[in-house]
Amino acid sequence: MENQDFHYATQRYVDKIVTGQETGLKTKYLMNYVKIVKRYVPNGSKVLDLGCGAGMSTNLLGENYNVLGADLSGPVLDYAKKTYKKVKFQNEDARKLSFKNGTFDAALACGFIEHINEVDEVLDEMVRVTKKGGFIIFVSPNWFSPLRAIRAFISPKGYETIGRNRLQVMGWFFKSLYYTVQKPINAKYVFRNPDIFGEELVGNDIDMVYIANQYDIKKALKKRNCKVLQIKADTFDYCSIPFLAPWLGVVAKKQ
Repeated sequence: MENQDFHYATQRYVDKIVTGQETGLKTKYLMNYVKIVKRYVPNGSKVLDLGCGAGMSTNLLGENYNVLGADLSGPVLDYAKKTYKKVKFQNEDARKLSFKNGTFDAALACGFIEHINEVDEVLDEMVRVTKKGGFIIFVSPNWFSPLRAIRAFISPKGYETIGRNRLQVMGWFFKSLYYTVQKPINAKYVFRNPDIFGEELVGNDIDMVYIANQYDIKKALKKRNCKVLQIKADTFDYCSIPFLAPWLGVVAKKQ
C-alpha cells in the first residue's frame, strides 16, 4: 500500500482528478451517488464521505448533510479545501480511521473501494464509525459486468482497464461471464496488480486493485451484522439487474 499511497499523491494523478472534476466528467455519476444516499439517509445527518478525492461528492452531499470529506492524498485534499469552502475535509487513512465508534449516521464511499487492497480493514472501519441503525453505502463501477466488456469492444477508449485491444477485451468478456454466474453463488474478492508507476495512462480505474462486486460487499457486510437493503445502483443507466449492472450500489444498515 505504500506505493499506492505515493501514487495518489503524484501530480499527474492530482491533475487527472481535478481535470475530470472541472470539466464535469464526474458530475453525472456523483449526482447519481447522492440520489442513492438521499433515498436512505435523513437530511441533516452527520455523514462521512470516504475517499472523497477532489471534493465534488462532499460538496454535493453538503447541500443536505453535515458532511466530512476524507481522503489519504494530501495534494488532492488541498485542492478540495481551496475549492469547496462550505464543507469540511480531513486527511484520513481508511484502514485506520481516527474517529470514535459510532461517530457518523452514515459512512459513504463512491468510486473508492476498488482502489483498496485491504478491503476487509476498510469495511471494519466504516462499520465501526457508523452508529447503530446508521447506513454504510458503496457506489462503484462493476468491471465484471458483461455490459462494460461489450461497451469496450465497441470502443476501447476509456475502458483500457479491461483491455487495450479487442482480443484482450474479448478475454475479459468471457471472464466477466464466469464471474457473473460465480459471484452470486460463492462471492470472493478478486484482485489485480496494475503497474501503477510504469503505466502511461491515468484514470478510468487503470490503477484499480480490487475488482469491486456487489455480492462480495453484501456478503462481507452481512458478516459484520449489517442488514443489506439493496445491491443495485438503480439511479444509473442499465443498472436495474444487479449481476449485469455496470455500476454497483450497496446499501446496508448497521444492526
